Amino acid sequence: MPTLTRDERDAFVESVDGELRRLWPSATAAGGDPDTALTELWSVAAAQGWTGLAADGAIDATIAAVTRLGRMACVLPLVDANVALELFGTDPVGEQIVNGVIRPVVAAAAVDATVVRSVDAAVAATHVLLVDGDRAVLRPIATRTPTVGLALPSWSEVTLAPEVTAESTVGVDPVERAKQLVRLGLAARAVGAAERAWELSLAHAKERVAFGKPIGSFQAVSHRAADGATDITAARHLIEEAVAALQAGRSDSGLACELAVAFAGPAAIRTQFGAQHTLAASGYFEEHEAPWLFRRVNADICRLDAFPLAAGEVADVLIETGARLPALELGEDAEAFRAEVRKFLGEYGNDVAVRHIGDPAGAVIIEGARDHGYLTLAWPQEYGGAEASVERQTVLGEEFSYARAPLTGKAAIDLLGTAVIRHGTDEQKKRLLPLIGRGDFPFYLGYSEPETGSDLAALRTRAVRDGDEWIVDGRKMWGTGAHTAEWVWLAARTDPAASPPHAGITVFLTRVDRPGFEVQQHRALSGEISCSTFFDGFRIPDSDRIGEVNGGWKVITTALAQERVLMANVAADIRRLLDDMLDEIAKDPDGIVGGRGSAKRALITELAARLQAARVLVDVSIRATSAGAGVRLEAPMAKIIASLLHEDFSEAALRIFGPAAALGETVTDVPGRGAFEYNLRFSIMQVVGGGTIDIQRNLVARSLGLPR
Repeated sequence: MPTLTRDERDAFVESVDGELRRLWPSATAAGGDPDTALTELWSVAAAQGWTGLAADGAIDATIAAVTRLGRMACVLPLVDANVALELFGTDPVGEQIVNGVIRPVVAAAAVDATVVRSVDAAVAATHVLLVDGDRAVLRPIATRTPTVGLALPSWSEVTLAPEVTAESTVGVDPVERAKQLVRLGLAARAVGAAERAWELSLAHAKERVAFGKPIGSFQAVSHRAADGATDITAARHLIEEAVAALQAGRSDSGLACELAVAFAGPAAIRTQFGAQHTLAASGYFEEHEAPWLFRRVNADICRLDAFPLAAGEVADVLIETGARLPALELGEDAEAFRAEVRKFLGEYGNDVAVRHIGDPAGAVIIEGARDHGYLTLAWPQEYGGAEASVERQTVLGEEFSYARAPLTGKAAIDLLGTAVIRHGTDEQKKRLLPLIGRGDFPFYLGYSEPETGSDLAALRTRAVRDGDEWIVDGRKMWGTGAHTAEWVWLAARTDPAASPPHAGITVFLTRVDRPGFEVQQHRALSGEISCSTFFDGFRIPDSDRIGEVNGGWKVITTALAQERVLMANVAADIRRLLDDMLDEIAKDPDGIVGGRGSAKRALITELAARLQAARVLVDVSIRATSAGAGVRLEAPMAKIIASLLHEDFSEAALRIFGPAAALGETVTDVPGRGAFEYNLRFSIMQVVGGGTIDIQRNLVARSLGLPR
């Protein structure tokens, strides 16, 4: 099926917006005279060809239009018309649907039903398309009775005429596809409405002043905006991925659709409530758009249950068919490389529940990875690397993480090695890169301090120049592996008066086996050892300085280039946990999670949808980076979703499997072989490590233009 180019989609969306500005100019139109406007808009849709998009297989255009309708709380049932055209396109009524003579709405009800309730846009519709089992029947509407409630324009109770305009035994698959499309359309329309409400709340947060400053400067408000942006962005990308799967005719398109719906529904509701909270009283009264958008979001998501699928919810598909989350391919070259990496890993038979740092059993894998050039994959060829694309780098991290195979030394290679290549002297490159590139470079990260974590610009450890040396005094915290490290990647303040503060930082890569260095060990909740390290008159030769004096911030930010790859690794870790969970459930599905409709199955659906949301954000960010699009918000957004998911997933595993899942990896016959309880303990580090998710929210908020 054809897919619109970005320019074609933008032009189409502008056309839809233009007609809406004329006939349905804002969400408040839902409370005016929507009946007349809706009827006229349907005629315009027919004249513009919107009701005939299915003839060209343009699902992307249909969903794009529906999303724009949602922004105006407009209920024009474009998906319904195009679903009817799919089912009856070869029938004489197909032309009447395209021309707007027959204006259908879809209902999942018995084909001989006489009354259908909760019908959207019935005032402008002429027919109801009944879909049930393997049959589709188009019947005229005899009477319409508006039913007062949440939805405005109101839903209606519709009485159907006895005659049949068209009918067909189309088969189970086309009927299920019809319901999937309606569900996806409802979710897309709700996301459009929630996004508009979020935009209004963002503008309000920038303009509304309280206690002498814009309310957007208050962290509660800015984080609410960041969460809304994260939810809406993830929902939009999931819907786009579902549409792409449908248009490509992929076998997993149904699952892709339901993952999008399962995430987008709750996300739209969360975002809408968040917008209402920020707008406060100004968004509570009907002169404002927000109340009408609120009605639209909640009414549309509520109607999802009116179109149940034979395959059930996401968890039902995963549990009953053995399916796994749809792949998010990174291109032909990357996927060929994925096959190579999987073959490599398969040769080692590495099957562990928990990957431990320093596990000697992984030394053989690391040696093999080094021989294959995997460790220095990202380095330029002149320094022994392969100059691999970011897609290949991502594939390598994903596959090793999913297999729980060690990549010890890769952090040093990607962080330290890349920084030395970009900022080091020729002498440093010659001296350090061969050591780092071996994959066994024992170092720790000297960033965090007692009063400095994510706010690295506020660090206090001092380095004072003394001829060809620097004298360092201070304390670093949470240095993972510092007790066995031979080197430290140290950020120190070399200009206390610098403005802004980050302009006075210098970075060093130096050995620690010199006087003035002490280590104090701390055992983490996960069992790992991190350390406090003390520098007391510790001397560093200037030849160990990386980059310019006071130019350390530029060196530090070099590491951010790996952020997207690292987030892909986290998502792969959780995907492995999900697959472990599903493998365990497969032993006794009903006994472990109950039958369809159970709370445990609903929980698995939620977790799977959130995981796919994190994965698609990483995928979009990687593709953008590869295309040279620069920094994207999808990377910190993925961190926000994946980090919280890691906690929730591991905790949920204990609820699903009970006390047995809380036992460790050395105990036999444990669900997940101990992976669930370990990851529950480790998950805290995913939230607070490498820049807490609150810092990620701050990054998103600043990018949205909210004041500090």
